[in-house]
Amino acid sequence: MVKINEFHDIDIPKEIYPSPDYDVAEDLKIYIRNDPMFYRKSFFPAFEDYKKSKQTKGLYDMVNNGLKNYCAKYQLPFAPNELLNKQDIKMIVGELINDEMEEVTEGVVDFVKGIGDRIMHGKKDPFKDYMRYAKKRLNYKTDKQLLADMRREFPRAAPADLARAITQARKAAT
Repeated sequence: MVKINEFHDIDIPKEIYPSPDYDVAEDLKIYIRNDPMFYRKSFFPAFEDYKKSKQTKGLYDMVNNGLKNYCAKYQLPFAPNELLNKQDIKMIVGELINDEMEEVTEGVVDFVKGIGDRIMHGKKDPFKDYMRYAKKRLNYKTDKQLLADMRREFPRAAPADLARAITQARKAAT
């Protein structure tokens, strides 16, 4: 018996190679993000350019290049344009933009929170100073006396922060 792919003089019909039974678009996104060389050389620079110019052409090129690399790395018997069409590529680029911009927005929110803390408390976090003060005087003063002393020492501090510093200093001492 002879297998059909052992004949060298005929073309193998497409029906012999079944289409992948997994979501190629999702797998490609995972590959693009997780392949260290592709991420460093293509993904990261393309998104930095996108953040500056808001032009998606570089992202389309990056995804198409990623699809070619994906097919080559995993030795898929398909041409890249057979796996994904232009609509799929457009969807992938849109999802990548949404995912990356969410992370950028979260980073901005964290940055803004940090600025808010600095505006409210100055450059450094004063809670460490409250804790240090409370730990030094914890052994020979009651909580009430210590709170009164800390209010005099730190007049701009919220009383709740001072009480919390005393409570945490007591817990740390035991």
